[in-house]
Amino acid sequence: MKSNLMHIERKRLKDQIIDQIIAMIADGKLKPGDKLPSETALMECFGVGRSSLREAVGALSLIGMLTVRPGHGTHVSPSTGESSSKPLRWGMFVGWREKLHEFIEARITIEQSLVGMAAERATEEDIREIRNGHNLLKTKKLTKRKAIHADLIFHTSIANASHNSVLARFLDELRQPVKSWMEQKASLFGGYDQVYEQHEKILDAIQARDPAKARKAMREHLESVGERLTAALLERRVG
Repeated sequence: MKSNLMHIERKRLKDQIIDQIIAMIADGKLKPGDKLPSETALMECFGVGRSSLREAVGALSLIGMLTVRPGHGTHVSPSTGESSSKPLRWGMFVGWREKLHEFIEARITIEQSLVGMAAERATEEDIREIRNGHNLLKTKKLTKRKAIHADLIFHTSIANASHNSVLARFLDELRQPVKSWMEQKASLFGGYDQVYEQHEKILDAIQARDPAKARKAMREHLESVGERLTAALLERRVG
């Protein structure tokens, strides 16, 4: 592996590490499902410190390009092999500069618009669907898989309730990184009590037909989770 890599210059290390990993995947040196070398090996190969490496891997994990599993190491996500059908093309990642922040920002922008429209346009049936996803988070013996399923139902139901198929499609285009976001949330945060409370505020605003309040509640929810995820991912080990 050393012969295929160059030591990275000490400038915007996180960005350069991400560029290097993406290039290795794009060039076929790392294939979908492949396990990355250990953290120690990557630090030596790239000539970087632990914090910069963790930040880069955490960012790629959150957007779904890498999968980090405690005790099993870090793997290239199988979905990265679907580049021909994925909306997030390789070009989006090349020259990475705070793309994680941009993803969070994009999701907030899209979902704020969707929830505002839902507050104005949702039918009683739409609201029942949103509430069903919301209530699933209080299921007894809530597993990680069930929590992610409930989370997806909640946000997808809001998108459908907007009755704007174009905007709903934009959110669907982000499905893989959004699902990865939820997987990380379930793994890192454990309980969903805080998420349930934030979802409840969003649902209450939709039921009250208050678009401004709904947009505010959605923004606060996604910003809160995004900040916690970004911070928590930096503490996780690569291998």
